[in-house]
Amino acid sequence: MARYDLADPAAPLPQQLVIDSSLLLALRPGDDNPHAMAVQAFVRRLRPYIAALEMVAWIPLPVLQECYHIILTRHLRRVWESLDSASRLPNWLAVYKRQPELLRDGFSDIARFDDLLATIPLTPVQPEDLTAEGVDEPLPERLRYFITTYHLLPQDAFILAETERLGVKAVVTLDSDWRRVLEFDVYTVLA
Repeated sequence: MARYDLADPAAPLPQQLVIDSSLLLALRPGDDNPHAMAVQAFVRRLRPYIAALEMVAWIPLPVLQECYHIILTRHLRRVWESLDSASRLPNWLAVYKRQPELLRDGFSDIARFDDLLATIPLTPVQPEDLTAEGVDEPLPERLRYFITTYHLLPQDAFILAETERLGVKAVVTLDSDWRRVLEFDVYTVLA
């Protein structure tokens, strides 16, 4: 299927697309992703179509989970790095396991991220949405298919397997690995 440069304002837009975590994380204020401005312009382009109900931008649960995981682990890493290096535990995970309440301070980062997502707005994928006709193989088999065919890591393969189950044919991501996938139109930065 096609590859579209999300930085191209003339690129055609689909009626439905699944948005990947890499794109959503680049929307955060102050994010250091070099493509953040192109991502912001692309999302600005989507908003009126979504608001007019001419487009659906889906967010599968694995995407949301991955975003939350990255946000919270970055918070925990900052906490760990701020500790005295002579007496701190060997890594951020050890600190978290000993003091799980440290995660609480990262909850405000999650709330800000949720507020940002609400401005798009995204449609969360629900289990009943994952019933596309023509997909007969069980989800674990499709997961393995995307892993072994395109050499994707399991999280990316899972997102694509869910996208397939939704019956959606377009994805938007900053992850260059997704360019190898032939089953979907991929909106990404091509330059």
